[in-house]
Amino acid sequence: MADFSDTHNYDMPSIADSDLLTSIEVDFEGVDANKLFSDFTVREVVLVESLLSPGLQTSVKAHSYLHNLPTKTFDDLKGALMKIKITRPILSRFGVSDNLEVEQVTYRLGGRSSLDPNTTDNRKMINRGVEELVFHACDNSMLNDAANLVSKSWKCTRPSEIVKSILQECVGVDPLKLNVEEADPAKDYVAENIHPFQVVSQQAAVALAGGNDPSFVHFMTYENKGTHHFRSLHTMAKQEKICDLYFSMAGQSYSYPWSIMNYTFPCDFDLLSDVLNGVNGVGANINSLLVVNPTTKLFSWIGNQSRGCGIGGGVHKVSMSNQNSEKAQDSCPDYVRVSVDKRQARMALLEKDKIALRLTVPWNTVFNAGRIININLVNSDDSTGQVLNYGSGLYLISSLVHNIKAGGYSTITMDCVSQTVGRGEV
Repeated sequence: MADFSDTHNYDMPSIADSDLLTSIEVDFEGVDANKLFSDFTVREVVLVESLLSPGLQTSVKAHSYLHNLPTKTFDDLKGALMKIKITRPILSRFGVSDNLEVEQVTYRLGGRSSLDPNTTDNRKMINRGVEELVFHACDNSMLNDAANLVSKSWKCTRPSEIVKSILQECVGVDPLKLNVEEADPAKDYVAENIHPFQVVSQQAAVALAGGNDPSFVHFMTYENKGTHHFRSLHTMAKQEKICDLYFSMAGQSYSYPWSIMNYTFPCDFDLLSDVLNGVNGVGANINSLLVVNPTTKLFSWIGNQSRGCGIGGGVHKVSMSNQNSEKAQDSCPDYVRVSVDKRQARMALLEKDKIALRLTVPWNTVFNAGRIININLVNSDDSTGQVLNYGSGLYLISSLVHNIKAGGYSTITMDCVSQTVGRGEV
C-alpha cells in the first residue's frame, strides 16, 4: 500500500471553494428521475464500515416537496439500485483519487411525515410543504444472505476455502470483490441450515492465522463498489501504513487531507476488562479450557491450572473435540484447544469500550476499515518539530463513518485500535 503523505505541509496555495468542497450525485437506476427527483435536495450522505459487520450500511437524507401533482409513489424505489458518486477535487492535488462511487440496493425508506417535534424516529416534516426522507441501502449480498440457508458438509477443508465457496456460490459475490486470507487448519464441517454469513462467522471463530492466532473477522469495505474481506487482525496489523496524519495545536487545515481535525482517546488501557477476557497485565493468556472427547471419554485441561478458590483461571471454557481419536473417526483433527482458548480475548480488543483512538479527518478516499494509519501528535513546545506527544504511533482502523453534508462539508470519523492488536494487546 502506497504512503500518500510523503510531506507534512500546512502551507497550502490558494484553493477555490469548488475544489475544496465535496459534491454528491445520487441516482436510482431504472426510476423516472423527472417524476420523483425534480424537487429533491440531498441533505446528507452517511457511509459506514466496521470490522465487526459483514455488510455495508448507506443512508441518504433528502428533502422533497410534499404536495406534488400527480402524487409521488415511492414504492418505485423499493429494491432499486442506488448509485452515489462523491467527489472532492482537492484530493487529486495529493495524488489521491478524488471520487468514490457506491452502488447499493435500496431496501428501506424512512423519515416521512411526522409532526411531533419530540419524536426520536427519522420520520418528520420540515414544514407544511417539505418532508424529510431517509433512503437506506445495503450491498446485494446482504439480501442474498437473508434469502438463503445453507445445509452442506465439507471434508477436511480449510476455513478460507469454505468462505470462498459460500460467498461466491450462496451469496453471489464476484470473485474480484473478495479478499480472503488463507487460513488453517483443514477440518470437517457441517452447516446445519443456517444463513451464509453465519457459516462465515463460524469459520472465523475457528480459523487460525500464522498457525495459532484466532483473530479472523468478516467485514466489508466500499472498495471496488463493495468488497468482502475475511482477514485476521494478526495479518492486518502487519500492513504498511497508508498515510501519516498530523495534529498540531497551531491549527488544522481542512484543505490538507492528512490533518487531524480533532481526536479523543476513549481507552488507553483497561486492566479489569483484560483480566475478565482472559489476559493479564503483561498480555499473557490466563484462560483455562477443558477439552472433552466423547469418543474416548477422555478430557484434557489446558491453560491456567491455578488451584485454590476454583478450577482454572477466571475465564474457563469447556469444549468437545476429536483430539487423539481423529484417525479412528476418519476425520480431520480439530484445533479447538487453540481457537476457543484465545478467541474471546482477541475479539474483545475490538469492542467499543476498548477503542484506543477516535479521530475526525477531512473526507478522503484512501481510508477503509482494516487499514493502518500513522498518527503524529505534534508537541508544540518542541522547536525541532521532532518530538511527538503520547498517543502517537500506528493504529488499525476498526470502523469509520463517512459524513457528507449539503453545501460540501465532509468528514470521516474513525475508531482505531493500536497496532499491537495484532499480537493480542490493547
